[in-house]
Amino acid sequence: MRLLVTGGTGFIGSHLAEEGRRRGAEVVVLGLTDRPEEEANARLLARIGAEVLPGSITDADLCRRAAQGVTHIFHLAVAMREGGKSDEFFETINLDGTRHLLQAATAERVQRFVYCSTIGIYGHRAPGITSEESPLSPGNIYERTKVAAERLVQDFAENCGLAAAVLRPADVYGPRDQRLLKMFKGVSRGRFPLFGGGEGRRHMVYVDDVVSAFFKACEREEAVGEGLIVAGPRACTLRELLDHVTAVTGSRRYGIRLPLAPMLGLAAVVEDVSAALAIDPPIYRRRMDFFHSDSEFDISKARRVLGWNPQVDLEDGVRRTYEDYRRSGEL
Repeated sequence: MRLLVTGGTGFIGSHLAEEGRRRGAEVVVLGLTDRPEEEANARLLARIGAEVLPGSITDADLCRRAAQGVTHIFHLAVAMREGGKSDEFFETINLDGTRHLLQAATAERVQRFVYCSTIGIYGHRAPGITSEESPLSPGNIYERTKVAAERLVQDFAENCGLAAAVLRPADVYGPRDQRLLKMFKGVSRGRFPLFGGGEGRRHMVYVDDVVSAFFKACEREEAVGEGLIVAGPRACTLRELLDHVTAVTGSRRYGIRLPLAPMLGLAAVVEDVSAALAIDPPIYRRRMDFFHSDSEFDISKARRVLGWNPQVDLEDGVRRTYEDYRRSGEL
């Protein structure tokens, strides 16, 4: 195996690249090194023998160079949490970049192309349990471009003979996750604000389980042409998640409760004003989705098609994540 991981300097991508090396694969990582955590991940991967190519998938020539001789591709590079950016920004990275990579993959006749999508395409507040058959309800430009990119992958698979699979991970967490690090820090100090009651469901999935699903998607012929939800053993409420983090950090309380509705309105105003001023907003709509979301997912199709099962429950995953934050000096 010669594996290319785009977005490989990011949280999930770095774990995929690390596992590739552990399995004896040659690994090429294409990713940005603009943030301190990306630089740190790039150094880690270089130390274990991965070839790191700094840059963006918006560079078609770089995509072609990165894909030379590659047998498998995990495509994770994405514009996701950037606030105050134009629709064109997301379309250039999430669609044009994906097209560049698909063209390179087709030219190199890669054996398997696994695209990382998101459960966000089903919306953030869905009654009942969501499955692959549930209606799509993308609520922002990031999610709309993910839907369009899935269709692009499908088009290349059908018209160019590319063996491709799509995975839709739920809320991924684990070591090196910078997003939940903020929650761990806030809770450990008793200063994490809970907006709303925290009754909304979220379906966490530990990063090792996501990595396992990606490699299963490489190995199983049944995965070709499929779009699969990848989530943890069970859903939890936001309050449950906070309780687990509070317990593992030894904090007496996570913080204070505040009303959600005013913050949703404030986030919308700040995002719109920041866009007009062409500056990055300190708070925006998608950031508040963390407090507003309410979804649970059916993973029976991934179990059946991939022969995969999530192994890490929430309590164990939160403990492992906390211990890694402590070892790395981030907490």
